[in-house]
Amino acid sequence: MAKTLPHDADTVALALPSRPEADMAIARQVAQIFDHMLGDGRSVIDPAVNVWTATAAEDLRRRIEDNPLIGTEAGQWDKLEIQLAGASRDVVLMAAELVFLREQPVSNASPATRRQHLTRVLRLVEQVPDIPEWMNDALDRPTGDGGFASNQGFNGRLWLHLIWAATFVREWRGLSDGERSAAKDHPWQVQRIMLDIGDGTPDMRNAMLFLAFPDVFEPISSVNMKTQIRSGLADRIGGISGVDAQSLDRDLLAIRASLAAETSEPFHFWTPNVRGMWDTAKPPKVVDDEPRPRHHWLYSPGAQASEWGTFHAEGIMALGWDGIGDLAGYPDRESIRVDLAAASGSTSSLKNDVLCLWQFQNEIAVGDVVYAKRGRRELVGRGEVISAARFEPERGKFRHVRSVNWTHVGSWEHPGDAAVKTLTDITSYPDYVGNLEYLFASEEDDEHEEVELVTPPPPYSREAFLDEVYLAEEAYERLRGLLLRKKNVILAGPPGVGKTFAARRLAFSIMGAKDLPRVQMVQFHQSYSYEDFMMGYRPTESGGFTLTEGPFYRFCEEARKDDVHRPYFFIIDEINRGNISKILGELLMLIEADKRGQELRLLYKNEKFSVPPNVHIIGMMNTADRSLAVLDYALRRRFGFFHMAPGFDSNGFTSWQQSMQSPALDALIGVFLDLNRAITADPALGPGFAVGHSYLSAPPDDDLADEWLYSVVEDELVPLLDEYWFDEPDVARQWATRLRGAIA
Repeated sequence: MAKTLPHDADTVALALPSRPEADMAIARQVAQIFDHMLGDGRSVIDPAVNVWTATAAEDLRRRIEDNPLIGTEAGQWDKLEIQLAGASRDVVLMAAELVFLREQPVSNASPATRRQHLTRVLRLVEQVPDIPEWMNDALDRPTGDGGFASNQGFNGRLWLHLIWAATFVREWRGLSDGERSAAKDHPWQVQRIMLDIGDGTPDMRNAMLFLAFPDVFEPISSVNMKTQIRSGLADRIGGISGVDAQSLDRDLLAIRASLAAETSEPFHFWTPNVRGMWDTAKPPKVVDDEPRPRHHWLYSPGAQASEWGTFHAEGIMALGWDGIGDLAGYPDRESIRVDLAAASGSTSSLKNDVLCLWQFQNEIAVGDVVYAKRGRRELVGRGEVISAARFEPERGKFRHVRSVNWTHVGSWEHPGDAAVKTLTDITSYPDYVGNLEYLFASEEDDEHEEVELVTPPPPYSREAFLDEVYLAEEAYERLRGLLLRKKNVILAGPPGVGKTFAARRLAFSIMGAKDLPRVQMVQFHQSYSYEDFMMGYRPTESGGFTLTEGPFYRFCEEARKDDVHRPYFFIIDEINRGNISKILGELLMLIEADKRGQELRLLYKNEKFSVPPNVHIIGMMNTADRSLAVLDYALRRRFGFFHMAPGFDSNGFTSWQQSMQSPALDALIGVFLDLNRAITADPALGPGFAVGHSYLSAPPDDDLADEWLYSVVEDELVPLLDEYWFDEPDVARQWATRLRGAIA
């Protein structure tokens, strides 16, 4: 099969020695399929059947595209079986050979998976044919042997790939015999015919072109990967020749020829020494520098506190498990588990033991509080950690050690039953921690004063807010002024605009520091009540009831103890999910800016209460949730409302986008902007349903852009659009196709 046009012959000849043999072998294995597909139309599985016909191709396309089987109840292979049910032999054989072609270049597909997918389709025909010997050899190709590594995006697009391939076959068969004969041996003409049917599924087109013309096209399915490679190496060929798909592939061919002249070894573009020429490292992900709150730990100094006398005398806490060495040498929990299992001979998961050792080494911090216990009913001491973990091999036992300042030594009755584990982080149970602290404080003349933060809160400025939150400078000043004036504000906006993130940063910027003890957050829901929020009676273990203070009451009391000029911020997520009148009760009046300091008698307590003037309330409201009730006017009058829109055009987001250097991200953002314009113009939706920037602004570390963006599209955006246009599925499907096309 002649593969090149005359004017490309020199470039192809220069590039050919650099192509890895494993890639060329993959293409040679399937060359006869393309010979028949572009030529006489016969099946390679059952040569008596003409499968590559316009009629069979249109039937295959229609069965899949016109019956898309939207939803997650069935997988894509189950759906394909449903779509092919009752299809003629030629249609099923065409589908089978396309499935085989689709997975032939995928290096990370196992032989078993490739064979399973092919046989699953072939079982749909009567008199299932034998798989040819050469095809069996191809199916048995080891994983990792040539081709490209597919990602979730490629693997999950079976239906789109078959629709595209069937459309191509239909259009190819619609050409005259002379047109097909003139084109079939020329890669750029075949590519042009493929491009003429649409550019919505480029990953399948790229895979097919590689298999048909492996000395011209790269084994790369992703347009974004190709674009990134060309961008990094374009200077070798005097710049790019165009922005269309054909120019992209011609440029890559020229770049390969240029590199081949400098090396005698075959290479891929992701071979390390070649990849380093074009793949610039992404900027490091910014680590949040919020101070770590003090943690509280319940700890057993040996079985039944057997080592307590030694430990409190030496000023330490220590763990056994002496069969393993220095915990600092273990990078993760699994490595601890492996050595622990080998040392103990246990076949159980050792989950609690592993967690204990990991937390002791990596999660306890200087300044944390430790409560020493004996059994489940007695506490024998309280202390504060004053050192990092260390390994003391000279100790006969309990060699994993931390230094502790034991501030209290004695015997106290534990309230209720303590956890039986050796080490338990109880930080997330503030009432429990409060009871224990009160227990020890009651033994002192002065109440024990707990330090909330292990380290001082880092400073946080207006400039830091504008750098992190994608909001214009004038909008920030308006929001800040609104909160300080009204004392209460609601951030309203569609999903993904960063309302929760912005609320915390707004508080930090006004305080001038990330002072976590002055910020608290709760989330309202349909079952949330005044008793949960303010105070109410709760059942006790003895069968009675006790009056329990809620988070807002305790927060106000803490703020009241502080200077009136030091602001505190209470954040309420999903504020319109709750029954506001039921939750706030008398607070509905007390939270008003001009009612701060005024007192009312509480519902459950013979006490007069006021909301301190230094307490500010920030609520968040999702404007796209159809299930939520509209806020009543009484609440609206007490809150300022600030609408948060997607920040794609903000300076912060634009700078971040540019730093990512991702063509896939750029393409997807372009579709986002068009999508939001369509949503805003839709009378059934409007700007309150726009899609926010947060969907795109935080990729995981060390994750390929294609992988991350595919998950964003398939697992977050497509379901959201199905909900938006539940009564117009064609519209949702059109936008889903555009989003998928942007990252293909």
